[in-house]
Parts: sequence; C-alpha cells; structure tokens
Amino acid sequence: MRISDRDDINHGEAARILGITAVAALKGGRFSARQQQRIDRIVEQARERENARRKNTK
Repeated sequence: MRISDRDDINHGEAARILGITAVAALKGGRFSARQQQRIDRIVEQARERENARRKNTK
C-alpha cells in the first residue's frame, strides 16, 4: 500500500528506510556509502514497480 497517490514508496519500504536512517543517526548522523546504496536501491525498485503498475492499468 502506497503512502499517498504521489509517492511510490509503500509502508514497508518506508519502514526499511527509517531503520537505515535510525542506524545512521546513532552512528554519528551520516550515511555510509553502503547505507546510501541500500536506500537508493529501495527507492529505485519502488519506482520501477509503480511505473509497471501504471503501464498495466492504462
């Protein structure tokens, strides 16, 4: 389930990003390269999934 009509990120993905962000905050407030890659991958997968859904519904 998406959070809003304009956002490709669903609740599960938002929770994963929040977890990564919380760990970064506890470790000094900066993302490591690996954490940033994980967030970028989550966002890209969500974007691809929602674009595929939009194509199938039209």
